[in-house]
Amino acid sequence: MRIYLFVNREFDQNCYCVFDDTKEAVVIDPGCPADIVENFLAKESLTLKQILLTHGHFDHIISAEELSKWSGAPISASRAEASLLKDPKLNLSAYSFSRPITLMPGRWLDNGDSVLFGGETLLTIHTPGHSPGGVCFYSKEHHVIFTGDTLFWETVGRTDFNLSDGEQLTRCIYEKLLVLPGETVVYPGHGRPTDINHERMIHKQVN
Repeated sequence: MRIYLFVNREFDQNCYCVFDDTKEAVVIDPGCPADIVENFLAKESLTLKQILLTHGHFDHIISAEELSKWSGAPISASRAEASLLKDPKLNLSAYSFSRPITLMPGRWLDNGDSVLFGGETLLTIHTPGHSPGGVCFYSKEHHVIFTGDTLFWETVGRTDFNLSDGEQLTRCIYEKLLVLPGETVVYPGHGRPTDINHERMIHKQVN
């Protein structure tokens, strides 16, 4: 598995392209300009199979529709995120971006669903709290997880938005993420990577 990072410096938002030797790829949280991702995919001769959303806030979905139209790849998101994706006020694009964004994914994901591309499998883990349909994408084989705005280096996602729930987020982190193998590398939606061992230590100190 190979992971390429794009960063939208305006929002310090991380977008990831994940692919392997088969040249099939997924893009996770396309919050950077679509042409940057498109140029990378073309340069590496990659076939985009799915566009995965960890959640529906505007800074993670800016280029999803354009990238889907360009590539033909479906947008995939949690079923529980439907209302937020459809409402520019809830996804914050009505206030924070140059245009309101509404999305209708081509595939709705539930907890435990697998995302397959090339020789890779990403497991969908529902981690609500930052938003109702927040999910993480986990590779058991490679000990890697993409956590969106659920878990960051030494901190967690905000819970002061509409539809956020701080207690639910904390419970999900402890019950679903910190129980993963300690060597699991965490690729968050903002900021630097971390790993589960480090976050266990940090969250134990906090609590």
